[in-house]
Amino acid sequence: MSRSVWIPLAAVFAPIALAFGLVMMPVWRDNARLEAFYGRVLDFPLPPRTRDVFPMDRDVIFGKNLAMGSGRYCDYRVRITLQTALTPQEIHRHYGSASIAGAESKAMISLYFEDEGPAGGRRVIVEAYDSHDWDGDWRCY
Repeated sequence: MSRSVWIPLAAVFAPIALAFGLVMMPVWRDNARLEAFYGRVLDFPLPPRTRDVFPMDRDVIFGKNLAMGSGRYCDYRVRITLQTALTPQEIHRHYGSASIAGAESKAMISLYFEDEGPAGGRRVIVEAYDSHDWDGDWRCY
C-alpha cells in the first residue's frame, strides 16, 4: 500500500486505539489487584488439621455491589472451601488474627460452617472481601 493510504488509516485507528487503552487501563489494573489478592488469600497458612480439598470450589469475583448496597465502588471477593477437624471456635481464632492485605486495605474475613460430615470433619468456607471507591473501572460505575 502506498503512503497515501496509511496516513488516513492511522488517522482513524490511532484515536480508537488510544481510547481503547484509556478505557481498559483501569480494568487491567483491577484485574491485577484481584489476582494479587487471590494469591495472598491462598498464601495465608491454613489452620492445623485443615486442608484445601476443594480447589474446584474456589470463587474469585470482581464487580459492583457484591455485598449488596449501591454506589460507585469496586468489590473483590475470594472464597475457598476447606475441610477441617477443628471446631468452629478454633477456626474463628485462627482467622480472627488474620491480616491479609486486600486490594487497597486489610481484607475482611467471613467464615461459613457446614455440619460435621459422617466421615468426621466439617467444611468451612473462608471468604475474604475488600472494596474501594470507584477509580475509573467501568465495571464498578
